[in-house]
Amino acid sequence: MKPIVEIGCGKGSITKLLKPDICIELDEKFIEYLRGDTNLILADARYLPILKGQIVSSLPYHITFDFFKEIIKLNYISRLLLIVQKDFLDKVVNEPTYISFLLNYYFKIEMKLIIPPESFRPIPKVFSVISTFTRIREYDPYVSDLIACISRYRNKTLRRVAKLCGSNSNSQLKVRDFKPWQILELLNLMGLNYV
Repeated sequence: MKPIVEIGCGKGSITKLLKPDICIELDEKFIEYLRGDTNLILADARYLPILKGQIVSSLPYHITFDFFKEIIKLNYISRLLLIVQKDFLDKVVNEPTYISFLLNYYFKIEMKLIIPPESFRPIPKVFSVISTFTRIREYDPYVSDLIACISRYRNKTLRRVAKLCGSNSNSQLKVRDFKPWQILELLNLMGLNYV
């Protein structure tokens, strides 16, 4: 799906190979590298000035959480090919947190390739991973709010959490008993059978 959008084009190393339809960059010092065939937009990736397409990015790690909280709301962003911190993706896949439940509800997540720190300049202290996020559901504010509420009570039973979150459940399982990819099962046990 068009357009192909690169976020954080920097000096254009990937941009030259990718030839995206739109290049979003926050730092004005890179403008001189990105002139020419690039449709450059100066903007913050946490507040995307686009509504559809596929995104390619090596996200700055400190904006990852905010970026994803916004991207789930954009139904016509169909696919993301991202380089993210490996620790972040490990949590998204394995730990029952708000952002991991949220991302697993809206996207099919695949880890493609682990990248060692030495592949970057300057060298970070962490491993990175190339990953894909393919949208499988449209944004639903009610479900997103319910996931936010559920995530605050990881050590409580679903029966208790349901009462706290305005839902209904008889399950004695605890929120922490569910892996992020089991979010549909968790929501169904919370009485949300239409998801």
